[in-house]
Amino acid sequence: MLYRLAIVEDNATARGNLRSHILPLGQFEISSFSNGTELKSALKKQNFELILMDFHLGQSKNGVEWVQQLRQSRYIKPSTGIIFITSDRMPQTIGQIIDLHPDLLIIKPYTIATITRSISHYLDYREYASSALFSLDNDDPRDAVAKLTSLMRKNLPPKIKSDVQKLKARLLIEAGQVKLAKSLYDTVLEKSDKVLWAQWGKIKCQYINGDWQHCSEQLETMMNSNLAKDKALEWLAGLSFEQQNWDRAEYYLEQINVSDLSAQATKLKSITYQKQDKVIEGIDLLQRKRDVNRAARDKYTEFTFELAAFYLSIAEHQPHNNRTQSVSQAKRLVGVAGRNQGDLQLIQKRDFLLAYSALLEGDEEKARHYVSGDNMQAFTRTDPPTLLTAAKVFSGLGDKEQAKNLVVMAHQRNQKLLNIAEQVTNSDALFSGEIDMGIAEERATQLNEEGTILFVDKKYTNAMDKFYSAAQLMPEVSAFHLNLLQCMVEAKQAVFRRTNVTVLISSLKQMNKMNVANKKRFEQIQHAVAKKNDLFSAPSPTTTTSTQPFPESS
Repeated sequence: MLYRLAIVEDNATARGNLRSHILPLGQFEISSFSNGTELKSALKKQNFELILMDFHLGQSKNGVEWVQQLRQSRYIKPSTGIIFITSDRMPQTIGQIIDLHPDLLIIKPYTIATITRSISHYLDYREYASSALFSLDNDDPRDAVAKLTSLMRKNLPPKIKSDVQKLKARLLIEAGQVKLAKSLYDTVLEKSDKVLWAQWGKIKCQYINGDWQHCSEQLETMMNSNLAKDKALEWLAGLSFEQQNWDRAEYYLEQINVSDLSAQATKLKSITYQKQDKVIEGIDLLQRKRDVNRAARDKYTEFTFELAAFYLSIAEHQPHNNRTQSVSQAKRLVGVAGRNQGDLQLIQKRDFLLAYSALLEGDEEKARHYVSGDNMQAFTRTDPPTLLTAAKVFSGLGDKEQAKNLVVMAHQRNQKLLNIAEQVTNSDALFSGEIDMGIAEERATQLNEEGTILFVDKKYTNAMDKFYSAAQLMPEVSAFHLNLLQCMVEAKQAVFRRTNVTVLISSLKQMNKMNVANKKRFEQIQHAVAKKNDLFSAPSPTTTTSTQPFPESS
C-alpha cells in the first residue's frame, strides 16, 4: 500500500534531503511544501496519511500552530500521523511540540538511519491500529476504543503498545469515559512519573471531572519543568479565569514573556484585562502582538481580527450612542485583515464581523447584505468564535433558531479543543452570548434534558457538565441545581468546578420555588449527604472562589 506523505519544511535543501531519504522506502507518494499555507491548499484537494512538519517555518506560524489550526478546521483527518522535526532544543519549543501529542519527534541533525527507523516504526504502529483509526475517521471514538482494547490484549512490541496506550487514553476522553482514561494515565505514571504526555492527560481528566483543586496542585508541580512551565502557567490562568478570579489569572499570565504568549493565551490575557476594566491594557497587548508580527502575514491577520473582535466586545456593552468609536475601529481592522483574502474561512470571519458591526450601528439592511453570500451557509470548518458571531448576527436579524443551532455547534467544537485558554475564553463568550440573545432558557432546558439522559445511563461526569451549564444559564431555577447536586452525590463527588455539595445545599435552602416532589427529593439527598458527611464536607477555600455556585440571574 502506498501512503500519501507531506513534507512541510521552509528550507529547500532540508526539504530535498528529507525527500531523498524517504523515497527509497518505496511506500510513499511524497508532496513537499514550504509552509502551512501551501499545505492547507493541498489539503482542500486530498488527505495525507502522514505529515512531517518542521517547527520553525520562517516568519509564518510555527508548525505547532499550523497543526492546531488545521485540526480545528478539520483539514487534517484524526488518523493522520504527525511527525515533528526540529533543530530547536529550547524547552519551550519541545514543550509546545509534546503538548500537541505528535506521533514522533525527531531532533536535528538526524541521520538517514534515524529517519528510516522512525518512519518504519510509525508504519508498523499504523498497521496494528488501522482498524481503530478507520473508526476514528468515521467519528466513532467508542468503536475505536473497543478495537484498541482488543488489540492491547495481544502480545504487542513494547513501543507499539505505548503508542496504542497513548491513543486509547486520548480516545477514552473523547468518548466521555474520563475515569477509565485517568486510570490508564495513572498506570503509565506508576511505571515512570516523568512521562509528559501521561502527566498532561491526567491533568486533562481532572479538569473535565471538575476536580479543579487536584488539577491545580498537579499544575503547580509541572511549573518545575522547563518543558512544561509556560503551558502549566497557561492552564493555571485558565482555571483561575473559570473561577472568575481575574487578578489571579492575570498573575499567572504575567509570568509568561509577552513574546512567548500563544495566540490563545494572548486572547485570554486581553479578556482578563477587560474583566477588570483594564480595557486600554487589553487593546495595548493585542496591538503589541500585532505589531511584532507585521512581517508574518498569517499571525498579523489573526491578531488583527482578534483586536477587531475586542473592540466589538467593548461596543456591544455600551449604549448605542457611545458605540461609534469602537465600531469604527473594529471595521477598520476587519478591512485590513480581510483585504485580498483567498481563504474562505477568513472571508467568512470578515463578513460576519462586518455584519455584526452593522447591527451594532442599527443598520439591519447592511447586515443582511453581508450574510447573503454563498460562504455563509457552510459552517463545516468554522471556528467557535466565528460561529458565535454568526449566531449574534442571525439573532439580531430575527432568526433565533439558526442562532441556537450555531451556538450548539460552537459548544461542540469548543469541547474538542485541546487548549484550555481557548476553551475558557470561548465558553465565557458563549455563556454571555446565550443570555444576551435571549436563548438561555431554551438552551438550559435542553441541557437539563440531555443531562437527565446521561444521568440515567450513569454517565455522571457528562451529566454533571450538562446540569452545571444549565444552572449557569438559569441560576434561579432550583431544579437544575437539584439535579446537579443529586448527580454529584450519586457519583460520590464533593466538588465539581467552582461549586461543591455544601454550597449547593445552602443555595437550595434559600430558593423558594421548589415543587413538592423536588422538596421531597431534596430532603432525601440531604439525608444521604449527612450519612457520608466526611465525603461531602466542604473543601478547602482554594477550591471555590465564592459562596455562590453560579452568577446571579441577569
